[in-house]
Amino acid sequence: MKLSTNASLASSKDPAFRSLHELLNLAYKRLQYINLTALLPKITGILHTIIMSTLDGFDLECTIHNLLKASEIIDSSSAQYKFESQTWQAHRNLHPKVLAKPDSLASLSRLVAHLADTDLDWAVRCQGIGDASAKDVLISLAGFKEFSFDAENESIIVGGGMTWGEVEEKLEQRAPGYQAVSARCSLVGVGGMILHGGLSWMSSTYGLASDPQNFLDAQVVKLDGSIIWASEEPDLLSALRGGGHEFAIVTAFKLKVRKFSQNIYSGSINYPRSSLPALAKGVAEFAKRMDEWPSTAMYLYNLDLMEGVFIGATAQPGLAIWLFDTEGEEHGREVFKWALEIEGAVDLTKVMSLRQVNVYGDSVIAAKGVCSANMSNPTVANKDMTADLILRAWEWLETTIALEPTKLNIGTFVLLELFQKAVFRSADGSSECAWPHTQNQHLLQLGVGRPDEGDYPTKLDAKALDMLKNAGPMIVGDKFSSADYFINFLQPWNDYRAVTSREEEI
Repeated sequence: MKLSTNASLASSKDPAFRSLHELLNLAYKRLQYINLTALLPKITGILHTIIMSTLDGFDLECTIHNLLKASEIIDSSSAQYKFESQTWQAHRNLHPKVLAKPDSLASLSRLVAHLADTDLDWAVRCQGIGDASAKDVLISLAGFKEFSFDAENESIIVGGGMTWGEVEEKLEQRAPGYQAVSARCSLVGVGGMILHGGLSWMSSTYGLASDPQNFLDAQVVKLDGSIIWASEEPDLLSALRGGGHEFAIVTAFKLKVRKFSQNIYSGSINYPRSSLPALAKGVAEFAKRMDEWPSTAMYLYNLDLMEGVFIGATAQPGLAIWLFDTEGEEHGREVFKWALEIEGAVDLTKVMSLRQVNVYGDSVIAAKGVCSANMSNPTVANKDMTADLILRAWEWLETTIALEPTKLNIGTFVLLELFQKAVFRSADGSSECAWPHTQNQHLLQLGVGRPDEGDYPTKLDAKALDMLKNAGPMIVGDKFSSADYFINFLQPWNDYRAVTSREEEI
């Protein structure tokens, strides 16, 4: 065997040469004892699988190339493919064979009509926050960026592929002072947020983004490839208002906009863990009286949710509240005086526009694609928002993390969200919404997770998921109902019918 020109000239006394020579001789001797005939069927099977998989992928790409322009198909080896196929939870990324990014209604229509008539696994995404992915074809709506403002009717039409940050930037340019009921992080996609309920800082005043007074109409591509405005089929429009993305692909939303305060007192106040008893008492007292201050809302969360390992800072096992008051700093400092005076408080609040408030939460983007995690969103009645409930929430958090502190301390969190009564009641019982709403007022957003290591699910994941499944009764109590969940993070163990049915239908 001639290894190479240099190797053949090497001295047989060279230790490296002797080692390689001995290794090759050993390999040859071992091959003599292998029954290649017996292995042939297995080898053939493996090769067949590899070849057929390659051919299937090739056929699929050829088919999609016949439906779309070359510029509408993202190269799987590109950075753009990684960005536009990435899911929030790493284990939900199915690494699609084809990533399509149509830039016209005609292209999207052709593609959807074809895919709907096949057995291919396919999905549609806006920004990936909701973990949309597929094994075969993933459609990105990022090419749909339409924006127009109707001053007379105080409404906008926005592309289904836009982020809320892009929408708010357009509003600042073309309709200063106006706001849509937008997501609380600017990186969130318009489509996923609205179709799955649509919580906003504005929800305490105007309800959910998916409510009829906010979500006016939608341009959609149906599964047969036809293109309509959903108002032409009222049942379809109702289904889109909080019913998810299964009914049609929304390419544009028509939304109500309103003049809204740009003098908002907001930001976080951080605390050491030792402040929890005082915070629990203060938050519970605020909940009892918050309807006296209709301009306010707030969150309470464990600090590592937004500050720590994901953004390159030292993990801080602390607490924070994120406050919101549309009446400005003087009013806000008076209302939240109790929070500012708790021992150990670090005041990071200031006056901002709504767009700036939403950008304030964008540091969480560093967590995208990093964790294998699951989330849930129980709803809580105002009368149940007690100091004991808050302490039980932290007991749940710390018990869950204790299952494996070196891993679960990164992706596990409690985010307690306090809203005004209007949040879930502005379209109460409306048949124009897919989700019937609730008399509960607040949210207990929970997450369990760990850094992604490519091995999900493990026994640890199963234990953490069991903690998430039982969190409602553990924290709220025995009276917690299977219907008491918000619709954006429903899990396989949720009773979907109970969550989405009106009381008289259950």
